[in-house]
Amino acid sequence: MQIRTAAPSPNQARTKDTLPADLSTVLEKARIENGIPGMSVAVMYKGELLFADGFGKRNEEDPFTKDTLMPVGSLTKAFTATTIGELVAEGKMDWDATPVNTYLPEFELKDPVVTSQLTLVDLLSHRTNLPRVFLRWAKAKKSRAELIKYLKYADQPSKLTSKLNYSNTMYAVAGEASARAAGVSYEELVKTKVFEPLGLNNTGFSQSTMKHFSDYALPYGAASFEDAKRGSFVPGELIEDYLRDAPAGDIYSNVLDLVRWGRVVLKGGEVDGKQVLNKESLAETWTAHTFSLATRRSPDFAPFQGYGLGWFIDTYKGHAKYSHGGLISGYKSGLDIYPDLDLVIAVQANVNKAALTEHLSHYILDELLDLPRTQDWLFGVSLEETEAEYTSAEMAVKGEFPEKIENRPPVHALKEYAGVYTHLAHGDISIVYNETEDALYFKHPAFNTKLEHYHFEMFKTVLKMFLNAWAVGIWFETRPDGKVGALTLIEPGNKETVFERKVAPLTAAGKEE
Repeated sequence: MQIRTAAPSPNQARTKDTLPADLSTVLEKARIENGIPGMSVAVMYKGELLFADGFGKRNEEDPFTKDTLMPVGSLTKAFTATTIGELVAEGKMDWDATPVNTYLPEFELKDPVVTSQLTLVDLLSHRTNLPRVFLRWAKAKKSRAELIKYLKYADQPSKLTSKLNYSNTMYAVAGEASARAAGVSYEELVKTKVFEPLGLNNTGFSQSTMKHFSDYALPYGAASFEDAKRGSFVPGELIEDYLRDAPAGDIYSNVLDLVRWGRVVLKGGEVDGKQVLNKESLAETWTAHTFSLATRRSPDFAPFQGYGLGWFIDTYKGHAKYSHGGLISGYKSGLDIYPDLDLVIAVQANVNKAALTEHLSHYILDELLDLPRTQDWLFGVSLEETEAEYTSAEMAVKGEFPEKIENRPPVHALKEYAGVYTHLAHGDISIVYNETEDALYFKHPAFNTKLEHYHFEMFKTVLKMFLNAWAVGIWFETRPDGKVGALTLIEPGNKETVFERKVAPLTAAGKEE
């Protein structure tokens, strides 16, 4: 596949169906002003690779190219839904008639009626209302099937919703159910049903596998948007642990494979005139089942945004748009498909905050079709929203807690709060007393952070994972016998969770006294 000229010569008048001759220059400026260390962009229009280029660096020394590999996060979800669609076409599964636990008996929820009703469409369209069970799954050593068994202890509302309730865990369940129905691992299933038939030779699973290739990007973040714009980045690290919720976000790829993948979906599963994916199943993934945004937005977009099975469904200036973004451990990706225009646009950036990945396709569309320039997507909207992302991250580190009451010490000596606290759905938290420091630590396979006393029996700490950090509250509860018997984990934006104490206090070495 060859890249054809992006535009007429500068001396010619630009017409529709072309991109600016200086597009690379414009995107490089946008990269810098949006605080992105490295990125790549590919545009496939009417089956031709109209543009593909890399910008900035993928690490401290090497350039980010159009071939550079990078984790794509939640772009994985469409691959999962499409793979399941192939099993539906083969009669091994169905979308909305058979309960998921028929394929995967380990999958049970607290309400047996809900368990008996939930189908693949419910899981893949994010309408199940499952609460966040992040701690049980983060850096877990148990298998995906074993972790799924704990979901029956989660306090889940019985009523399904028409409003999107985003859940990586439910995609993990759907992926595991498909593996069980096919009799092979989930990863092998996606490889044989999608990667290989489509010729996606630069696409695979896990960051630990990705690092064996020579051209891959490292993740970065910044302490502030000003630092990012100055090019002052904090390097992250690859996730070496296998992701148990891989069906939700563990694929790596590059923009060349992503636009190829996007066009196959756009063409209803055809590759070079040959039907390689089931057309009816792909159409189902592009059918809206929940509302992502139900209120009216800018006139540039549809009055509401829907969600199908692994795809957001929208319009831009009257043109149908199917898209998804990906965010994982210092990487952001975007894949936008405009089927009526036969246009696919992919963008990848090795930074954890960058709204440019969400809006670059709007700029491309305006330029390609010479549409009215209603907003400055590269140097206005993207900058404003990226700055808001940094502000939100700063607020997350501060947390949202009741006003602190000064001079209200803990009820017990710090040592008495130490112990292992458990919740069947959410896993274990160890509170460890360090005698040398006279301090408490929050310990978990993914975290090891010091607790700061707030007031009375409430403490706070900042959990850090890769390039993300957020404050949580820890509220200890004294039982009628005078001993500490439980703690409540307070995460802003999530339901408070009570963990019951289960063992004797721990020393700093993590051993029972």
